[in-house]
Amino acid sequence: MTFNTLLPLLSLLAIATPTALAQEPNKPLTPESIRGLNPALYDKYEPNPSNVFTCLDGSKVILYSSINDDYCDCPDGSDEPGTSACPNGVFWCKNEGHIPGQILSSRVNDGLCDPECCDGSDEWATGACPNRCDEIGRAHREATEAERKTRKTGAKIRGTYIKWAQGEKKRLEDELEKKRSEVKAKEAEVERARIALEKVEEFSKKDLEKKKQSPLYLSLLSHRLALTRLRSRTSRLQSELDALHSILSDLAKGYNPNYQDMAVKAAVVGYEELTGTAAARSSGEGEEVKPDVQKDTQEDEEEEIKDWELDELDRKDLEALLLSDITEVSGNDNGNEDDLDGGLLWKIDEYIPDSMYDSWETVRDTMIDWMIRFGLIGGKSKAGSKAKTSGGAADGPHVAAAKEKHRNLANDLNKLRNEITKSEETIGKLGGGSGFGPSGEWKKLDGTCVDKVSGDYTYELCFFGRATQKSNKDGSSNYMGTFSHWNTDAEEGSLSYYSKQMYKNGAKCWNGPMRSVGVDITCGTKNELLSISEPEKCEYRFKVTSPALCWPDEELQAGVGAGAGEDVKAEVGGDKEAKAEAEVKDEL
Repeated sequence: MTFNTLLPLLSLLAIATPTALAQEPNKPLTPESIRGLNPALYDKYEPNPSNVFTCLDGSKVILYSSINDDYCDCPDGSDEPGTSACPNGVFWCKNEGHIPGQILSSRVNDGLCDPECCDGSDEWATGACPNRCDEIGRAHREATEAERKTRKTGAKIRGTYIKWAQGEKKRLEDELEKKRSEVKAKEAEVERARIALEKVEEFSKKDLEKKKQSPLYLSLLSHRLALTRLRSRTSRLQSELDALHSILSDLAKGYNPNYQDMAVKAAVVGYEELTGTAAARSSGEGEEVKPDVQKDTQEDEEEEIKDWELDELDRKDLEALLLSDITEVSGNDNGNEDDLDGGLLWKIDEYIPDSMYDSWETVRDTMIDWMIRFGLIGGKSKAGSKAKTSGGAADGPHVAAAKEKHRNLANDLNKLRNEITKSEETIGKLGGGSGFGPSGEWKKLDGTCVDKVSGDYTYELCFFGRATQKSNKDGSSNYMGTFSHWNTDAEEGSLSYYSKQMYKNGAKCWNGPMRSVGVDITCGTKNELLSISEPEKCEYRFKVTSPALCWPDEELQAGVGAGAGEDVKAEVGGDKEAKAEAEVKDEL
């Protein structure tokens, strides 16, 4: 028999061999004997009296012997789990000594060792892959045990974080209750100050209108009007005088004495005598002499009023004079410091009990009313001085004092309300959800910073704060972003949700986007920044470890963090974090 005759037979044998091996017709076909079948599907492949198999998608019914015959009968590939006949089938690897795995049936007997099948069962026909499951399984178990120890130690540290968060939440709740009570009392104070201010302003307004009708004030207004009119007239006369000087000067220069016009000659002579130019003309020197019209003495020049003095008189605030008139006398007489501060009666307000305040308020207002009318109180208050310098008509001293008191109380009230809002937000975040973790464990790290030197830069990450890049050469820094959110691609409250943070809206890169940082977090016994990368321009990736992500086994199994577990709670007490961190060396 020639080689050309044997070649087709050898090719046919090579094709038929996998089929024969797959079918193994000499053995009864049972689910356990079907190569590549997942044990979870054994009940679907049980033999029946009809000796038929229904495709798992229910699309066809085939003979039981057609399973793993290296021909794809079922559209879903369920009849060929052990061969590569169906591209959409799945081959299950038992991997004794390690974790079972599975691959697409199209990768069966392709001559490549797939890591999912460490036992090499996917290459049953080629024999290309040895069974390495014992070695790989042993390494996997060692890594898993090391990870378990790290997670156990980290969970203890996390427990201290949770304990601290619970104490912080309790402190904030107590403080919040106290502040809410303070707000009610402060609101009552502000309302009383507002009513008192309205009363003082009303009295001040009436008193001002009354003073405007006084003869002195009306006389001042009349004098101001007369001064304005006089300044207008003086300005007009000065303009006319300047024009007349100019005309006579031109006439004197162009005058011809040979003419016999006595009126012109008399005018010229009189002008020259007035200005002192007659002597110069008679001497024949021909020099031009500047007119000297100032005949007043030095004493007259000193007595002459200046324009700026008139301007100051014109700008004088007459209403401010009225408001301060009644207080200046008494203030200059006694110089009482209490009066300068807004009045002793106003200071007594601070010591009056709330139960007696309404009665005291009536007495106080009546006393102030009569004391102001009789001129017994006054003085330039500091508050009044501030009001005058701030522009507009000045307030009376008691009006300014009342305004300042009301303003200060209102500011204190707003500050207290802002503190309450901030405390409520923090308590809400400590209650789980998207804030500080399911048990508030991340609150302990709020503001904690980790850093790492990488190349010419030192990178720093402050949890829930900002990320920065500092140059090791010149000390300059780049703002890389502020905390924005957790991993929104994962279910809120899950481990994956807290495994990633995003820091956005950093400084803009040159000809690029704004800097941002994605932080990948894993369980660790320390808060540590491990590595920095820049996969895209100005988009950085930080790898960080933290005990806050070390969930105990029971929480991992539940899928949602719920606390530190009973074993962790037993360890909590005093400063257990340092003790837990010290145990790392013993357990790893």
